[in-house]
Amino acid sequence: MARAGRIAAAAAVLLACAVLLPSCAARANGEPPLIGGADAPLAEGGGEGVDAPFAPDDADGPAPDDAAIDLDGLDDAAPPEGFEPEGAALEARLDAYLRENVPRTGVPGVAVAVVDADGVRYLDTFGDCPGADAPFVIGSLSKSFTAAAVMQLAEQGLVDLDAPASSYAPGYDVPDEVTVRSLLNQTSGFGYDESLADAQVGDTFGTFSYANANYDLIGRVVEGATGETYAAYLDEHVLGPLGMASSTADADEAAALGMAPGHRDWFGLHLADGFRHAQGDSAWGGPASGYVAASAEDMASYLRMYLNDGATDGGARVLSPDSVRSMFLDRVPDPAGDTYYGMGWTSFYWDDGELVLSHDGQVENYVASMCLLPERGIGVAVLGDANDNAGGNDRFFDLAGGVVSVAVGGAPGPVDVAWAALWRQRTDVLYACALLAAAVPLLLTGRWRRRLASVPRRRLLAQGLGLHAALPVAILALPLQWGAPWRDLLAFSPDAALVLVLCAALLVVAGAAKLALLAKPAAKPPPGSARMR
Repeated sequence: MARAGRIAAAAAVLLACAVLLPSCAARANGEPPLIGGADAPLAEGGGEGVDAPFAPDDADGPAPDDAAIDLDGLDDAAPPEGFEPEGAALEARLDAYLRENVPRTGVPGVAVAVVDADGVRYLDTFGDCPGADAPFVIGSLSKSFTAAAVMQLAEQGLVDLDAPASSYAPGYDVPDEVTVRSLLNQTSGFGYDESLADAQVGDTFGTFSYANANYDLIGRVVEGATGETYAAYLDEHVLGPLGMASSTADADEAAALGMAPGHRDWFGLHLADGFRHAQGDSAWGGPASGYVAASAEDMASYLRMYLNDGATDGGARVLSPDSVRSMFLDRVPDPAGDTYYGMGWTSFYWDDGELVLSHDGQVENYVASMCLLPERGIGVAVLGDANDNAGGNDRFFDLAGGVVSVAVGGAPGPVDVAWAALWRQRTDVLYACALLAAAVPLLLTGRWRRRLASVPRRRLLAQGLGLHAALPVAILALPLQWGAPWRDLLAFSPDAALVLVLCAALLVVAGAAKLALLAKPAAKPPPGSARMR
């Protein structure tokens, strides 16, 4: 019975840890659910003249003819019948939706911008957001900024998109077949979890495979072609011309600009714990792939640039119309879904054939989402100051999808909190079960001590090695098994990392206590008594 109990306790610890890890270690500075995408129909209903826009076209059918999509003169795009892009009507509907639903996300601070080519139609903040000019880290929305920078260089003849990336970044040992274009389209073969320092071309070369290392290397291409740092180039040639004074790719400058404080999830509590992302090629993602900081006010200017064919309000050109079109439509299909990846933009089609461009972002303590509807001339940006992998992020992306729905005249339902609450409860129960199971051997050390008189010590030592040495190693190896390196687990799901470490530590402490007892000389039996075996 004692042996069965030990086996059961060990199995319980490992099982609980194995079950909690995939759900709580899911992290992405990459591909959270797309607004209105195949895996996340985030809004329901539609306004007058809106033909069920929240489902993508059939993945097995051909994409609509890109040549027939009019991306020229986006400012002349006609809004749907019944849509009022100006005035109090849109503001009132967005206010009503957001004031009801922002609290349902659990995100402490949210900023929202809705624009068309002519101006900002809605700009507001909710919760503890310091203001519309407060920067948020925008995660993988940064990729489109990086793509815009390299497209500028291509226009000037400083970068050839079909040249090897290594010709502009000679310090990186990358095969010649990895071109700048393959990095932009994410077809280089780099692995999802790889940092730029350890990126290797794998068997996905030539097909879309999301990896931050692609855009981190493009950042180095920008630096090699210009002789400037990525942050300096972006500030001078993209952010500056757009008047994005509250945006930067420099972490220290972002802090000085008065960032919205980022929050990480600790057992269901969003805590501003002062976390700052590591810098350098060994980090999972850098400024070029996921760590540009921008305010909602500045994101409005950025999206309007695309709706105006690459021009600023004053007519200054940031990108040529051809470059804008290339960023959107020079793309590759995602073999895992109904979407395409261009140059920093994901695209898909609503079931009436309308093109939708979007990108979502998720870093350790921020989330973000942006969407462009070029045929309608509408842009949306939603920024949040917390990351919550245990269901909370899905609520945020539900909210972002709802904003798009309202912007096109739809009537989205409330953000669903029941599923996220269930996920949170399940996660907390698994945490508790894992910790309790790991604590059992320590709690029963006194009972184990009494067995010293009846069980050979070598047998107890062998049993202890399995429970108190092999099992902790297995627990600490779980992140690697589930494709979540400790580097990322500690940053994106610190509570899950803490639980795994505590489980392993409890088992090791119990093992140390037992080893100390084994090291003591065996008590001599009373005179005249027979030794029990």
